Amino acid sequence: MPVVRLASGQHGRLATRHADVRTVLADGRFSRAEAVKPGMPTIMPGGNLPETITSLDAPEHTRLRGLVAKAFTFRAVSRLRPRIDEVVDELLTTMAREQPADLVAALAEPLPATIICEMLGIPLAERKVCYAWVLQRATTVAPTAGEREAATSQAVSYLTGLFARRRAEPADDLVTALVQVHDEDGDRLSERELLTIVLTLFAAGQETTSSQLTKSLVLLFRHRDQWDRLVDDPGLVPGAVEEMLRVVRIGPSTFTRVALTDVELTAGTIAAGETVFPVLPAANYDPDIFPDPERIDVSRPNASSHLTFGHGMHYCLGAPLARLELAAAMHGLVSRFPRLHLAVPEAELTWAPDSLVGGPTALPVAW
Repeated sequence: MPVVRLASGQHGRLATRHADVRTVLADGRFSRAEAVKPGMPTIMPGGNLPETITSLDAPEHTRLRGLVAKAFTFRAVSRLRPRIDEVVDELLTTMAREQPADLVAALAEPLPATIICEMLGIPLAERKVCYAWVLQRATTVAPTAGEREAATSQAVSYLTGLFARRRAEPADDLVTALVQVHDEDGDRLSERELLTIVLTLFAAGQETTSSQLTKSLVLLFRHRDQWDRLVDDPGLVPGAVEEMLRVVRIGPSTFTRVALTDVELTAGTIAAGETVFPVLPAANYDPDIFPDPERIDVSRPNASSHLTFGHGMHYCLGAPLARLELAAAMHGLVSRFPRLHLAVPEAELTWAPDSLVGGPTALPVAW
């Protein structure tokens, strides 16, 4: 099994086969909590926070996930479809008034930001304080202690004030629901856990979906025949979303695991105590699962077998929401702008530096 040497001089094993990645992500013999302890190998220096839901093992993870999981089930998220379609329509109507337009600013950023802010109950105009905290976690460059402390202090101060407002004036949103759980049973949800859950949901609901959409569009513009298939048959869009989730590389492996005991995988043995990097993009290109994996096919029958959203108990809570937003955005674009194309050569696009999910900073398009 391949060994990777990090810039820090530390080492870890790479799990790249689809079957091995599934095992590392779902098997209880691999610990997420051990992997985020201080000094452990990581490529995510700003984001390994032991107290977040993505860093916990059972039973702590199970307890916290249960508090928010109902809001992100397929059935619950499906109720948001009319609102998501409405936001897409509003954004595309505004975009259509002048071309060229920047798809990042016009659609990819405001769509997921609007929806997750509405779900949580964070006014869109007030999101910047928390978003500064998010950006420090989704980077390959560790922030300084001062930068980290300042961003965390501002986010905590803002959310503490928001919690107080929701206690005084409850609303139909997730923050109100979580505040009520905390107030009714502090043993079930502590103040620190309340803060980290809200910040984690806020972070997960924006950056990755925005980047996924823009990168998918760049790829579809490059493979014009696949874009044209969607224009001719918008019914292919849900499958296209899955194929784009399979082939688009949102980022390298970030959620490492540590083996608690020796584990035999198809590619070799992982010794107890070794850090493992489950490389999701490699698993999504495993030819044993996806024949001719380099080929882009918006009608690939098993595209949804990808592992972009993970696997096992840490499977992405926001997967149903991301799928719905991506499908709504793509459907709106192929229906309203069938001749949509890059307004600049692809080589002139600039990409977000030092970002784990980094899509283009702008996506100029015309139609």
